[in-house]
Amino acid sequence: MTAGGREPGRVQSVCKALDLLECLAGAGTPLSLGELSRRAGMPKATVHGLLSALRAGAVVEQSEEDGRYRLGIRLFEYGCAVSRGWNVLEAAAGPMGRVAEETGETVSIAALDHGDVLVLDSADAHSNFRVVSEKGSRLPLHCTSQGKLLLAYLPAAERRALLRGCDFAAYTPHSHTSAQALEAELPEILARGYALENGELRIGLRSVSAPVFDVTGRAAYAVCVVGMFRRVNAPELERATELLVEAAGQISFALGYRGGPMERGKEQ
Repeated sequence: MTAGGREPGRVQSVCKALDLLECLAGAGTPLSLGELSRRAGMPKATVHGLLSALRAGAVVEQSEEDGRYRLGIRLFEYGCAVSRGWNVLEAAAGPMGRVAEETGETVSIAALDHGDVLVLDSADAHSNFRVVSEKGSRLPLHCTSQGKLLLAYLPAAERRALLRGCDFAAYTPHSHTSAQALEAELPEILARGYALENGELRIGLRSVSAPVFDVTGRAAYAVCVVGMFRRVNAPELERATELLVEAAGQISFALGYRGGPMERGKEQ
C-alpha cells in the first residue's frame, strides 16, 4: 500500500471502469466487448473483468440477445438522487415557469462546468415559436449571456484561467474572438447586474441572463431567457429582463442568500 493508505491497483481499476462508462455514454448505442476494448484502449480480458463487476452492481447491463453492453438502470437512480439533492432546481422551477409563461420564451438555468456552460433545467412556454434549451446541453462561454454573466462574477484569476482555455470560435460575426474583447464587456455586466447576448451564438437569437447567488454570496448559477427578440432594446426583451432579474432574486432567496460581500467579479 502507498503512504496514503491507498492501493494503486484498485484506484487504477476505478479509473478504468469510469473510462468504460464514458465510452458507453458517448456511444449512444450498446457496444460489444471488442468495440469497448478498442474505444477504451484496454485488453479484452481487462474490459471483461471490469464489466463483470459493473454488471453486478447494475451499473452496466448486457443484452441477452447480442451480448452488447449499455449503461444500467442504477445510473439513472443515481442521477435522480443527485437531482433531488440539487435544491436549486426545485427553487428555480416556479420562478422560471412564471417567466416563461409571461414572456412566451424559453427560460433556463445553467452553471459553469469544465469550461462550458451546462444547462441544468429549462422551462418552455406553450407557444408555437420557441427556442428550446435542452437539459444537459453544453454552451460556449464567450458568446452566450450565461457564460458572460458567470465569467463576470468570477474572481479575476479564475476567470482568466478559464479564458486561456477558450477557443473563441466565431459562431457569428458578432462573437467575441479574444479574451481582451470579452473582458472589456464584463464591468458593464457587473454594473447593471445582468448580461445580454446579441446574436453572438446564433443569428436572430438574443438572450439575457441574471445571476443566482447561493448562501455564500457566490454567483453559482445563471437564469436566462432566450428568444427571437427584434433587438436588444426591444420592449419585450426589456420586460423579460425585469421579470428575469426578479426571478433570479427569488431563487437566490430560496437558496439562503440574503445579500453578502462576495461580489467576486469586482476583484480585479
